[in-house]
Amino acid sequence: MNKEKAMNRTFFTVLVLFLAAGGGLRAQKSGNDDSSFDVSRYNVEWDTPGKDATASMPAGNGDLGANVYALRSGDLCLLLGKTDAFDWSGNVWKTGRIRIRINPNPFYRAMLTFRQTLNLAEGCIDITSICRVSNQQLKIKVWVDANRPVYHVDVQGKQDMAIKIVPEFWERPDGSSDRLETIDSQLVWYHANGEQSSYPADLKYYEIEDMRDRHPDPYKHRTFGCAMQVAGLKPENGEFKGFGKSFSIEIASLTKQVENTGDWVKETRNILAEEYDRKQAYTKHCQWWTSFWNTSWITASDNTLPPEEREKPAKPAAPGQRGEKDGGYIVAQSYNVSRFIMACQGRGEYQTQFNGGIFTVPFPNYRANDGTLFGEDERDWGNRFTFQNQRLLYWPMLAAGDFEMMRPFFNYYFSILDLRKRITQQWFEHEGAYYRENIKLTGAEIGEWPGGSADLANKPPKTKKGEPLPAGWCHNYHFNSGLELSVMALELYRYSQNEAFFRDTVVPLSREVIRFFDRHYDRDNQGKLLLYPSQVLETWWDATNPTTDVAGLHYLIDGLLKEKNIPQPDRKDWERLRKQLPDIPLATEDGKQYILPAAKFAHRGNSENGELYAVFPYPLFGLGHGTEDIVAKTMEKRLFKNSFDYRCWTQDQIMYAYAGMSEEAKEGLIHRWSTYSKHMRLPVFGAESPDYVPDLDHNGSGSVALQRMVVQEVGDKIYVLPAWPREWDGSFKLRLHNNTVIQGAVKNGKVENLNISPENRRKDMVVVIK
Repeated sequence: MNKEKAMNRTFFTVLVLFLAAGGGLRAQKSGNDDSSFDVSRYNVEWDTPGKDATASMPAGNGDLGANVYALRSGDLCLLLGKTDAFDWSGNVWKTGRIRIRINPNPFYRAMLTFRQTLNLAEGCIDITSICRVSNQQLKIKVWVDANRPVYHVDVQGKQDMAIKIVPEFWERPDGSSDRLETIDSQLVWYHANGEQSSYPADLKYYEIEDMRDRHPDPYKHRTFGCAMQVAGLKPENGEFKGFGKSFSIEIASLTKQVENTGDWVKETRNILAEEYDRKQAYTKHCQWWTSFWNTSWITASDNTLPPEEREKPAKPAAPGQRGEKDGGYIVAQSYNVSRFIMACQGRGEYQTQFNGGIFTVPFPNYRANDGTLFGEDERDWGNRFTFQNQRLLYWPMLAAGDFEMMRPFFNYYFSILDLRKRITQQWFEHEGAYYRENIKLTGAEIGEWPGGSADLANKPPKTKKGEPLPAGWCHNYHFNSGLELSVMALELYRYSQNEAFFRDTVVPLSREVIRFFDRHYDRDNQGKLLLYPSQVLETWWDATNPTTDVAGLHYLIDGLLKEKNIPQPDRKDWERLRKQLPDIPLATEDGKQYILPAAKFAHRGNSENGELYAVFPYPLFGLGHGTEDIVAKTMEKRLFKNSFDYRCWTQDQIMYAYAGMSEEAKEGLIHRWSTYSKHMRLPVFGAESPDYVPDLDHNGSGSVALQRMVVQEVGDKIYVLPAWPREWDGSFKLRLHNNTVIQGAVKNGKVENLNISPENRRKDMVVVIK
């Protein structure tokens, strides 16, 4: 482990210990009392089994997870995934499927009472069924140990049953197959990349092959899979068979880079060989989830409805359309279940992919642009980390206090900083580091053009002054990702006040990103930085001084200069550049100012409102600054209103919250979370197109908006309920800057039980609810 990774791990360990020590109230049954939090109010329950994997619920421990689904045929299936199960080119593949067949069929609808519950409080899935004919009463619990890389399936019946447990595989997208072995009382299976890897080609493309020793190949010899055992049973012919009242199934999962796959087999089997108390393990598993839910929450319910209609689940109004009357409940359930989904896959070695994470499923009737069906290992947008989308998975973790889950995000981008510096020097022949929109695990960029994409490495053009701009690519001059990444790191420091993270990550990362902009662009006749050629994200391909980059530079440099522990050379450099930054471009209409996308802009290619980046993620304008009128006017003038029908990475509700426009924020969030993928049963699995299902950044954007409706910070001031609708009752517990925790409730437009820790921050609070 290198020094940077060791420091980052130490930092996040300190944060986790801090949260455990100051975790706050224990979860309690709340009923109508919103001063405490009972997450079970947001459980998802189904009273019929499904037809295929699209009727699945997620379970996971932060690294490995499963789509769990009960079928009318009598099968219970677990489609297994792991955050680091990369093939030789960076695609996240599944680690198999487990099919559990019980006889007599416990899920035959005409013969039973059936209930499948996403049990949020205990981080598990519970299934119960009662057969009216045989009087069989069946209970199944599926849980992924929060403290060990092991899946558990516990089956308990009132009467004897026959059971068959089979691991299933399929041909991988590259034509390869998994290997299955029977060893003593276990079934073991794995996929091995062997010598195959796209990494050498990426390094060769950038002419930096000598970096291989400093940055080892992430794909070569990567081996992933599982080992399974069933208490009291031995496998025969690749399956387990048994007869009895109860069965205990354990599945260990491991990813490791090994030249000899026998080493992987031994280590994976040893996980199951460890002695432990199963009951105690489940208790500790539940304790982890209790601590998680005690860290933060937001609840909401429409107080204009009669009590019997509030927080009442309902059947879908139509495929992909929620049927509940309580819009506040829809929003709050979606927020909390979204946080659960990220917790199920957010503690692995690598960041979660926006386009489904580890919870993608094969679609029986959804086709890609080329007409092909999606299988178990396939997804739209493939093997890339697309920053416009990735960031929205992680922004909500700040206010939620989920700092541990931010570790994979920052570790990844910081781990490739040396690569990005070297690529910048090799290609542009100047210092600094640029991060483009699409980056692979190897640190290589992926190019993209309208109507298609390329999985090959790509470089931005080197356009000289006076040359015409080249045609074609969405990301030619799009370098904003590094700025926002640095701002996110700075924000994490502001929340945690961890000096080691600031010194070892925030400062070196920001230094290289700022240095890139300083060295890459010329100055105008007034000595101001002239960002041209440049872009406004993917939307305006020919831009001068785009608001996205100008606002990012202002917000980042101003924020850094406010900190005390800045190395003097950096402070001097940043103070110099700060004086050279151009102003945010503004215009006026009917005496009201609004923000422009850039000083000059042309050639539209997408549907982003880049001018509003000066509101979020770089909040230079808004209610806390006394400029909510400028935000409101900019929202009025924005070209793209609620793009993709309120879906995906669109940020309209976030902007309304910063403008203090509670009604617009509320209605937008209800619309956002009232629709989901019509192909899926879980109402928090965001729809496909333009992303893939489950669309995780769809939930992330909504989560940020809801948090900003509850609280916003500017300087030392804390604005409480700046965009909260009076017709929503609710409660909240969120994290703020300077290790601060705020907790309270609101009922009929009045704030109740408002507490803040440390207490000396009470003087900074301003209650704004209108």
